Amino acid sequence: MPTARRIAAIGVLALAGALIAAPAGGAKVRSVPAGGTVTLGSVRCTAAEACAVMAPKRVAAKVGGGVVRARVLVPTFLGSGGRTEVKLHLDAAALRQLAGSSATFRVKVVVRGSGRRAARVFSARLRRPAGGKAESGSGKGASPSPITSTPIVGEPPVLARPATAVTVGAVHISWMPRDSWVRYVSSGTAANDGVVPGAGATGMAATSSPCPDRPAPSTASLDYTIEFPAKESWYDPLSGEAGIYGTGNVTFRYTAHTIDLTAAEPEIEINGSASRAIFRFDGSGGTPYPNQRVALETLETAGRPTVSNEGKTFTYNLMRGRLTAEGEDVFAGFYTAPDDNEFGCVSASFTLP
Repeated sequence: MPTARRIAAIGVLALAGALIAAPAGGAKVRSVPAGGTVTLGSVRCTAAEACAVMAPKRVAAKVGGGVVRARVLVPTFLGSGGRTEVKLHLDAAALRQLAGSSATFRVKVVVRGSGRRAARVFSARLRRPAGGKAESGSGKGASPSPITSTPIVGEPPVLARPATAVTVGAVHISWMPRDSWVRYVSSGTAANDGVVPGAGATGMAATSSPCPDRPAPSTASLDYTIEFPAKESWYDPLSGEAGIYGTGNVTFRYTAHTIDLTAAEPEIEINGSASRAIFRFDGSGGTPYPNQRVALETLETAGRPTVSNEGKTFTYNLMRGRLTAEGEDVFAGFYTAPDDNEFGCVSASFTLP
C-alpha cells in the first residue's frame, strides 16, 4: 500500500500535469513579432478553489556582452477551472538589443490550489531579424521609428445588395483597433497625438480594450473603442448577408514617428467567411495614404448574430479581425500573417423594420 508521502507526491505530479501545459514552441528558435509579445504556453487551475499563480515580473537573457530583459504577463489568480496564457513582452529597447541575435528566456511558473503546488519552467529561444521594427516603447526621449504605408492599386467592390434585402434601422457600429496599436500611438507626446475621433465619431475611454490582442498592464484611460454614426444599411433575410455602413473618422497620430493616418466611413460586410471591414484611409508624412477605400480586415462571424427583440434585432458582437494583405500595407508591414496580423474587433447591430 502506498505511503502517505507517496500519495501526496503522486497528487502533486497529477496536479502539475493538469495545471500546466507544455510550453509553446519547444526548443525551436522563434521569431518575436513587431508587437514584442510571445506566448510561452498556458496554465490551468483544476483545483476545487481558486489557484494562486506565481511568476517573476521580469526575466533576463544574455545576448552578446549584454542582457535583454522581458516582462512576464500572467495573472496572479485563476478561478477553479480557469486557464490563461503565459506570455513574455519585450519593449522597444529590448527588441533593438535582440535584433540580429537570439536568446533563451526561461520562466518558472508555480500554481497553488487546494493545498497543492505545481511548478514548471517554460523555455523559449527567441530572435529578432536585424533591422526589425518595434511597435511600442516610444515615450519621451525615445528614438523615432518611422513607418511608411504602402497604398494599394484600385479599391474593393461594394457588396452587392440583393433584391430581397430590406433597409434596417437602429444601426450601431463600433471598432476596437488592435490594443497595442492604440497604446503605441497614444504614447506620443506632441499636441493631438494618439487616437482622435472626428466628424461625429466618438471614443470610448477605458483602461483596457474589450477585445485585446496584446493585453498589457495599464492605468491609462485610452480610446480603445470608436463608435461611428450610421448611414443607410441593409440586411437580406434569404442569404443572411448585410451591408452595415457608417460615417465619421478616427485619426491615429504620432508626430515623432511621422504617423498621421485617418480611417473613415466604415463598411461592415456580413457575408459568411468573406465578411470584412472596409475603411477609407487618408494619410500624410510616413503614412501617405491617398484617400482610398481599403478592405482592411477579415471578420470572424462564427456563432453570430445573436437575435433579440422578438427576432428583429441582430447583433454581431466582437467579431475578431485579421488584417488582409492590403491592411498589412496600410500599417507598413508591422503586423504580418499568419501569427501577428490580429487587429482587434468590430461590433455591429441593427433592427429589422
